[in-house]
Amino acid sequence: MRRFTFSILLPLLLAWSLLSCDRTPGGVLSVNEMADLIVDLQLAEAYIESHMQDFTDDSSKMVVKQSIFKKYGITQQDYDSSLVWYAHNMDSYIKAHDKAVGKLQSMQQKAIKSKDDSNIGQARELTMEGTNGAMPPRSRQIKNPSLKKLGADTKGDSADLWDAPRCYMLAQGAKRGFITFDVSPDVHKQPGDRYQLAYKLARGGNEFKVSLNIDYTDGATAQITRGTNSDGWVAIDIQSDTARHVRRVYGYVSYDIKPGQTAYVDSLMLLRTHLSKSNYGYINAQRLIERPKK
Repeated sequence: MRRFTFSILLPLLLAWSLLSCDRTPGGVLSVNEMADLIVDLQLAEAYIESHMQDFTDDSSKMVVKQSIFKKYGITQQDYDSSLVWYAHNMDSYIKAHDKAVGKLQSMQQKAIKSKDDSNIGQARELTMEGTNGAMPPRSRQIKNPSLKKLGADTKGDSADLWDAPRCYMLAQGAKRGFITFDVSPDVHKQPGDRYQLAYKLARGGNEFKVSLNIDYTDGATAQITRGTNSDGWVAIDIQSDTARHVRRVYGYVSYDIKPGQTAYVDSLMLLRTHLSKSNYGYINAQRLIERPKK
């Protein structure tokens, strides 16, 4: 009898535990609601970007945002409260983000099947610029037109090495901190590879800085660091030396969040591209630190 009772209760307990994972406190958007809201905000952002002539100031953009809030029966304050909760419950935010990605990708597939050119263009833009976080983190070809092209000499020679969470929401309470990464070169590395750290940023008026570094096996380090004072796609790249062997690639995105402010870092990727002779001499503010041999 006990075995029979347990066999009935176990599926119920599992179902309850799965549902409880998606529960949020009162006044906070549920995971499904947040996913739907993310989709609508992405659609609105894409529309605004493609009709910039109609949205020349922040107030006109805010009208669109407020209409979305009205659809969900929430206010800006309700939205901010949800952001604060999700900022401290990143697993739930990633779950909502992934659900939103799935819906956007489904929209893209439907648009392709219907051969509706306008929908295809919008869905492609959303999938490429707003949903990179759902794609496999290894050996993924990057085809984002918003990123600076590195001019690869051969096809199929680039890979995304990022293996950490791809989206971060930094709300009040985050203050100063770092998003760090440290990866070893992949098995397809070659001398003279170029590495690019890229992500989509919504600063919210907060301060950001990005650093990308290469450690060589001989003890030398290549380094480039700069501040970020604009929203949208951020890309910083570093060129490895053809005469040296890369041991590790690492760096950080630092942030300083003002009280009451929120920022987003999304679609993080670390792109490795093989040697391009035309770009090899382009090193911008990159510097080489050589340690004295003992």
